[in-house]
Amino acid sequence: MRASEKDFYEELERNPEDWSVRLRLIRSAVEAGEKEEAKRLVRESPDEDPLPSELQQQIHTLLVEGARAAANPHRNLPTAND
Repeated sequence: MRASEKDFYEELERNPEDWSVRLRLIRSAVEAGEKEEAKRLVRESPDEDPLPSELQQQIHTLLVEGARAAANPHRNLPTAND
């Protein structure tokens, strides 16, 4: 795990409802081929209400298209290094 990823995991522990951090980690997991980790990050969200449709679409795209979606520079998805 890179130092920046470790920092993001620590931030997620402090603020589990922060989807900007959670999305960065999901994208990083997808880029690393760790789809189960990406799914775990989605499942462990504390949100009880449905997520906004834009966020749902970003998650779906990452999980379905995988590394191709994560690597596409034209997608508006946060990265673990932002």
